[in-house]
Amino acid sequence: MPHFTPRRRNLLAIGLITLLFLGGCATYTRQLVLRYDPISTTRFGGGDLYLINAELQPPTPSGAWTIGNTKNAEGAMIDTLWSGVSPSGIVQNAMNIELSRTGYQVIPTKKAPDLFNKVVEITAATVSVDQVHNISRVNASCTVKISLTVMKNGMPVRKLHYEAKGSDLAIKDRDRLAETMLRTIIQEVMKQAVPDIVGILEQ
Repeated sequence: MPHFTPRRRNLLAIGLITLLFLGGCATYTRQLVLRYDPISTTRFGGGDLYLINAELQPPTPSGAWTIGNTKNAEGAMIDTLWSGVSPSGIVQNAMNIELSRTGYQVIPTKKAPDLFNKVVEITAATVSVDQVHNISRVNASCTVKISLTVMKNGMPVRKLHYEAKGSDLAIKDRDRLAETMLRTIIQEVMKQAVPDIVGILEQ
C-alpha cells in the first residue's frame, strides 16, 4: 500500500483541484446554434402556407443577436451568449419544420401576397437562455415567448400567445446544455401552437 507524506497529499490535492478547474474552464457555450428536432407526427393540413417573419429585432453591430448571459457562481457576468439567427428567425425555422410535417407547403417570407388564403405571422418572439458556470457544472435556464397572428383570405382571424420555460444542469457535455434547453423549450411551445394553428386554418 503506497505511503503518502503530508506534503505529497497536499500536492495531490492541489493537482486534483487544478484538474477540476481546468476541466471546468470554457466548457459553456458562447454561440448558440439550434439543431431543431420536430415533434409533429400526424398530417392535418395541406396547401400553401405563408409563414411571415418581419425581422423586427435588429442585430448588434457585429451582426449577431444577444440571446443571454453567462454568469459565474457569484453572480458576476463573465460572457455573452449570442446567435447568428434572430429570436424570430429561430421560431420561424422551428415552425417551418413542424408545419411542413403536418402537410403544408410552407413558404417562409417577410411579406405574404394580399388576400392569400393561409398565413401565419410571427409578430413577437423572445428567446432567452442564461447560464451559470462553476467548476463542476453549468446551469441553464430558458424562456421562449411568441405571439402569432393567423390570417385567412387576407384577414386576421386569431391572435395567439405562447410561453414556456425550464431549467437544467449539466456536468458532462456542458457546452451543449444551452442548445438542449432551447430545443426542449421550443418543442414545448410548438406542442401548444401547431395544433391551434392547424385547427384555425382548417376550420
